[in-house]
Amino acid sequence: MSTDPRDSITPVGPDIPADGRADGPPVVPPRHGSGVLARILTALYALVVTPIATGLLAYGGSTLMNYAMSRGYLGASLGELLAGPAGVRVIVGVGLGVLLLASIVATGIVSSAGLLATGAVGLLSVLIAAIPALALQVYTLLPPEIPFELLDGISYGLTLVLHPLIGGLGLALVIARRRPAPHLVASLLGLLLIPLLLLIAALMLFHGHAAGVRVAVMTFNTEIHLLNVALVVLGALLLFATMAATRWSPYALVIPAIVLLLVSVGIFLFTIELIPPMVWTSPSGQAAMSFLFVGGGFAAAVVMLVHTGVLATVRALSRRRLRTAAGMPS
Repeated sequence: MSTDPRDSITPVGPDIPADGRADGPPVVPPRHGSGVLARILTALYALVVTPIATGLLAYGGSTLMNYAMSRGYLGASLGELLAGPAGVRVIVGVGLGVLLLASIVATGIVSSAGLLATGAVGLLSVLIAAIPALALQVYTLLPPEIPFELLDGISYGLTLVLHPLIGGLGLALVIARRRPAPHLVASLLGLLLIPLLLLIAALMLFHGHAAGVRVAVMTFNTEIHLLNVALVVLGALLLFATMAATRWSPYALVIPAIVLLLVSVGIFLFTIELIPPMVWTSPSGQAAMSFLFVGGGFAAAVVMLVHTGVLATVRALSRRRLRTAAGMPS
C-alpha cells in the first residue's frame, strides 16, 4: 500500500478519458446575426418600400417646393397651405414617405438586411446621378398614368443622399451586433468627426449632383464630366462610411439631426430673403436648398434619430446575449 498522501487527493474537474477529450456538450459560440427568415423578410420589405417612400416624399415635397419658391402662394402662410387641398398632398406624401423610411430603419432591431438592401438600391441611385442620361431615360420609361413628381426624388437628390445614408446605418448595426461596446475615446472623437465628415460628404454630393442630373433635367444636356462622377461616387462612399462609423460613436448623429430639423423648419418660417445670396448663386447651394425644401433634410433627421434608438437597442441586446453565452448574469 502506498504511503504517499497525494494518493488520497480526489481530482477536481471533469473525467478525462484516455483519448484526452473531456465529457460534456461542446461549447457553442453565440449567434451574432439575425435568423435567415428575418433577413429575407426585412430585405424584401426594404426593396419594395424604399422606392415608394422616396417617391411619396418627392410627390408631397414638390408642393412645399412650389410654396417656398413662390414666396408663400401670394401671401398664404404655411398653416393655410397645410389646411387647404394642397395640404393633403404634403401631409400624405411627406408624412407617409418619412414614416416608411423610418420603418425601414426600425427593422434594424431584428435584422440589418433591410437597411443594407436600401444601400444596394443606393448603388443604382449613385449610377443614375453619375450618368445623367440614365436619369432622363428613367423619366421616359414612366407610364403616363403615373405623375412625374414621383420620380423627382432623382432631380432633388433624395435618392442620392438617403439611400447610401440608410445603407451605411445598416453596416453600423452589423458591426454593433458583434462588438456592441464602443471605445470611449472613439465615441468622443466621433461626436466631432462624424458631423464634419457628414458635411463634407453632403457638399461633394450636392456639387456633383448640381452639375450633373440637375443640369440634365433642366437643359437636357447629358454630357458626362469626370469631376462630377468622382464627386458623386466618392461623396456617396464617404457618406456610407460615415454612417457606418456611428457604431463607434452611437450618439454622434443626434446633433446633426437636431440641426437638420431646425433648418428644415426654419426655411419655411422665415422669408427666402434671409437665406444668404451666396447660397442661390452657387449651383451646389441651389441643389442643397431643393433637397431641404422637399423635406429631404427632415427625412434624414428622422432617420438619424430613429437609428440612434435602434442602435442603442441592438447594442443592449447584443451585450445581454454575450453575457448569457459567457454564463454571466444579464
